[in-house]
Amino acid sequence: MGTFTFNQGAQDYKGEVLNHILTYAIQENETFKENLIHVKSGIQKRYALPLLQSGRIIQDHKPTPDTSVGEFNWTQRTLEPNDFMIYIEFNPRDYEEYYREFQPHNNLLFRELDPTVQAAMLQQVLKKKEAYLDHAIWCSAKAATKAKIAATNAQELTLAIGADDEAGPMKYFDGAIARLLMNYAADADSEDAKGGKYIPVGAGTFSNGEEVETQLYKMWRACPAKIRKNPNLEFLMDYSTWDKYDQYLSNKSFKYTDNRDENQRRFRGKRVLPLVSLPENTIILGQFSSDVDSNLWMGVDYASDQNVLQVEKLQANSELWFMKMILKMDVNIVKPGEIVAHLPYTYDGIPVITPSGSDTPGGGGGDDDQEPEVEFTDVKSSEIFSAVADPTGQNPYSKGWYTESGGTYTKCADTETTPQPDTTYYEAANPKTEGWYERSGEEGSYEFTETTDETYNPAKTYWKVVE
Repeated sequence: MGTFTFNQGAQDYKGEVLNHILTYAIQENETFKENLIHVKSGIQKRYALPLLQSGRIIQDHKPTPDTSVGEFNWTQRTLEPNDFMIYIEFNPRDYEEYYREFQPHNNLLFRELDPTVQAAMLQQVLKKKEAYLDHAIWCSAKAATKAKIAATNAQELTLAIGADDEAGPMKYFDGAIARLLMNYAADADSEDAKGGKYIPVGAGTFSNGEEVETQLYKMWRACPAKIRKNPNLEFLMDYSTWDKYDQYLSNKSFKYTDNRDENQRRFRGKRVLPLVSLPENTIILGQFSSDVDSNLWMGVDYASDQNVLQVEKLQANSELWFMKMILKMDVNIVKPGEIVAHLPYTYDGIPVITPSGSDTPGGGGGDDDQEPEVEFTDVKSSEIFSAVADPTGQNPYSKGWYTESGGTYTKCADTETTPQPDTTYYEAANPKTEGWYERSGEEGSYEFTETTDETYNPAKTYWKVVE
């Protein structure tokens, strides 16, 4: 029977050629070609992306340590590839009108296409699939996720999240942008947020290149200093945003280049890479590479190796043939807390809260497009501590109470097991329940994140949103 398969019927096929097909299938899409994503193949069900973090570990010296300080926190993000497929039926006799090399051969009953022609047809299918994968890596979203995503501007985006690509629907997994939006909206104690939340610096639109440059500076200032020297740190943006910025640079009095050449795609020494696959008004700053240290991973698997890519006769009594490919794929962000982004979307109606101060406003375009700024203030002692009404019969130490002297609150020692007369005891509020924040970063680029502390930590300063 005239078939076109890559294993050639071998019973001990291990998938080496299949891996080559995988490489070919994504090699020409920009995300893979520019080494922006690490591909993990061979995932049949689920693959864990564990992240180990440690907290405070330094303490005062003691000849005999009696207190352990520090703990290890494991967080886990996962890749769970979902199935989708390509399936096309065709009739070899449709090619009878073409010149002889491409005409089907054999008699009418067993007419089939030459393998070279079959290969050429497959390449065209794969080229279409390459563009689809490139878009889906960033813009795909499952139906439930898509329903919670809304654009921040009234204009319909050319490449909406979870929409249809030219090759088909982008609905089989949540892409990188959907993952970031879900991460930002996740509860502070959820698994999705334990590894940190991405740093938003705006959600508006760009009307000109000057606004793009302003936003790039804001993103750079908001970027954690510990990753600024990483050689894989780069800015990704859509072509519309890049074109505005490129024209703005060329129009400057002191030009980087004239309009005969494109400006260098760099900012603060980092590569600026325009991508066709990103929606308009999108800029992402992060560590991207094809190695395991990339912040963007893709998990893939091809179901049923023997039949992943095949061209065969539809059935014994039919003149029709078919092409079939079954795919599995998923995408995830490894460390969202190390990504700074300007995304023109909201998730589940939750507004983007950006760090306060003139360095990091919420918008990125005109005044009408900017998100309202949020102001934070530190939580005062009077808001943290409240007097215990009746301490009688209770253990101040086990209750975690405090005493006050000269405006300073001191936690009860382990020797204070019974309330002392004429002593006022105080209990501290639950920072997480109160909805307080913690601040990180440096002046001019502070980042505020919801605290996960369920007990008051005297070593920290807590912040709240000014009403």
